[in-house]
Amino acid sequence: MERRSVCSRIPLPCRSEASSSIFGRSSKLWCRPRPARRVEVEVTDTVKVNIDGQEIEVPKGMNVIEAAKKVGVEIPHYCYHSHLSVAGNCRMCTVEIEGMRGLPIACNTGCTDGMVVHTDTEKVKDTRAAVLEFLLLNHPIDCPICDQAGECMLQIYYMEHDRQDSRVALEEKVHKGKAIEVGPRVMLDQERCIACARCVRFCDEITKTGELRLLNRSNHTTIDTFPGIELDNDYSVCTADICPVGALTNKDFRFKARVWFLQHDDEICPGCATGCNVVLDHYEQIELEDWNGVAYRLRPRINDDVNQAWMCDHGRLEYHKVNDDRLDRPIAHNVEVSWEGALTNLRKVLTPLADEKGAVAGIASYDCTNEEIWLFKKLLKEAFGTEGVALIPQRADGPEDDFLIDADKHPNRAGCQLVAGDDLIEGEAVADYLEGRKAVIVLDADPRSAVQAASLRDAYSAVKQKIILTPAKNASVFDASFVLPTVSFAEKDGTWVNRQGRVQRIRRAIRRSTAAKPALDVLAELAALAGLQWGEDEREAAAVFEEIAKDHPRFRGLDYDVIGRLGAPLEDRSAMAKEGGTV
Repeated sequence: MERRSVCSRIPLPCRSEASSSIFGRSSKLWCRPRPARRVEVEVTDTVKVNIDGQEIEVPKGMNVIEAAKKVGVEIPHYCYHSHLSVAGNCRMCTVEIEGMRGLPIACNTGCTDGMVVHTDTEKVKDTRAAVLEFLLLNHPIDCPICDQAGECMLQIYYMEHDRQDSRVALEEKVHKGKAIEVGPRVMLDQERCIACARCVRFCDEITKTGELRLLNRSNHTTIDTFPGIELDNDYSVCTADICPVGALTNKDFRFKARVWFLQHDDEICPGCATGCNVVLDHYEQIELEDWNGVAYRLRPRINDDVNQAWMCDHGRLEYHKVNDDRLDRPIAHNVEVSWEGALTNLRKVLTPLADEKGAVAGIASYDCTNEEIWLFKKLLKEAFGTEGVALIPQRADGPEDDFLIDADKHPNRAGCQLVAGDDLIEGEAVADYLEGRKAVIVLDADPRSAVQAASLRDAYSAVKQKIILTPAKNASVFDASFVLPTVSFAEKDGTWVNRQGRVQRIRRAIRRSTAAKPALDVLAELAALAGLQWGEDEREAAAVFEEIAKDHPRFRGLDYDVIGRLGAPLEDRSAMAKEGGTV
C-alpha cells in the first residue's frame, strides 16, 4: 500500500534552528539542528477539512499549507518548504482554526477530521501585516537593483498583505555585509536575509555538508559560513533557488535579465542520465518578424519521482548549449550555402547511393531523442538498405554521487538503445560497421572527438562522403562534405528515457530565425532526396512517438498526453514477460 511521509513535530527553536543565532555555536547551550521527526501515514487514512468554506478530503496529518493548495488557497509563507523539515520561525502562515486558541502556524499544524480553517479573517490579515512590517524593519530599499526583483516573495507579499510605510527611518536601518562571495557560484547579501533558515536546512538535510549557519542574534542575525569554509557543494545554487528574497543569488544569472521579460517552459536537463525536471527561462526578442530566442538559466522543477525539488550546479550550465557555438547555415565543402543549394548538391551524392544497398552508414549519439533514432533507423533501412545504426558517446563518463549526479553524461542512452533494438551497434563494433561504406550520415554526434576509440576515428576518416547533422560546431564539422544545422534540445519536441526507465518530454521552447531545422525535418528531407515519399507525420515528434509505441512493447500505452509534465515509466518488465513480449 502506498505510504506518505508526514512531519509530526519539530524540535523547539531554541535548541535547533534558532540556537546558533541565540546562543552562538561556541556556547554550551548550542546543539546541531535536528531534522523534524517524520512518521509514516497511510494515504488511505484520510480526514475531511473545511478551508475557507471549501471541504476537502486529505491524508490525516497533512499540514494545512499543503491541504489549502488543493483547494486553490495559497497561504503565504517564507520558512516552509515542502522538501525540507518544518522550522516554523517566520510566522507568516498563521491561520484561524475553530476551537483552537490563538493563531496556529499552518506549516506545522496537521489536518484532523472536521477541522475548520479560516485563512482570510481580519485577525489573520493584521498578523500577516505585522509580520511583514517586522521583516521589513531593517530590509534595504534595494528592489530596483536587486536580482530577485519580480520573483521576491517579500516584495510580492508586501503588495498583497501589507502596503504600509515603515516606522524606521532609512538612516536608522541596521547595515550588514553586501555582495559577499559565499561560494564560487553563489553571492550573499546579508542585509536582505530574513533568517528563514531554508538554506541552512538545505545544507544540513539535503547535501549534509552544513556550510551555512545562522549567526548572531536579534536584528544582527545573518547567514554566513565559518572562516575558511565556502558554500561549494555540487548543489550550492539550490540555496539561491529556495531563498525567498534576494539574500542568495546565482552568480551565473546575476544581472543578466529581469525576470518579468523572461518566458518559462518545462524542460528536461540534458546534463546526465538522471533527467532532472527543470524550467528553462528564456527571452524571445522579435525584430522585424525575426525571432532571436536566448536561454538565460535552468531551474529545478518539482518531480518527486526524479529529482524532488533540486538539480546540480553542473546541469544548470547546460543552457549554454542553446546559445553557444551554434551553426546557423548549411555548409557544403567548407562553404556556407542555402538549404536549397545544400540539398541540390546532396541529391547528387545520395541518389546514386540509394541504389547501392548498404553503401551509407549512420552514426548517432545518446543525446538524440527517441523519435530521432527511430526515424534515422527508418531512413537508413528504407532509403539505403542499411541494417544497423551506430551509437557513440559524446562525452566520457564523469563524476557521480548517490543523489542526482549520474556518471553517464548523456540524457538518453537508455532510450536510444531501446529504440535501436536489434539494429543497435556500439563499442568496438562501430569501426567494423563503417568499413567499406561510401558515405556516412552523422546525427548529433562527433566521431572525431577524443572520446572515441582510435579505431573508430580511423574508420570514420576512411569514409569519403561525410554528412553531419549537428546544432553546434565540433571536431567533425571541419572536414565534413556537408554540414546541416539542426536545433538544440530547447528548440524541438521529443522524448528521452532516464536512468530509471522513465519517459520524459522535451519541448520546443525557444524560436530562432536561423537556417537550423529540427532533426526530424532534415531526416525527412534526406529521405525525399533518396526517393522516399514520407508524409508530414514523419516530421511531427508526437506522430513518430505513436509509431514507436505501436511497434515497441516497452513503450506500449504511452503518448505525449500520458507522459505529461512529469513523465511516465516504461512498460514493466514483469508485465511484458506475462504478455509474451520482449524487453
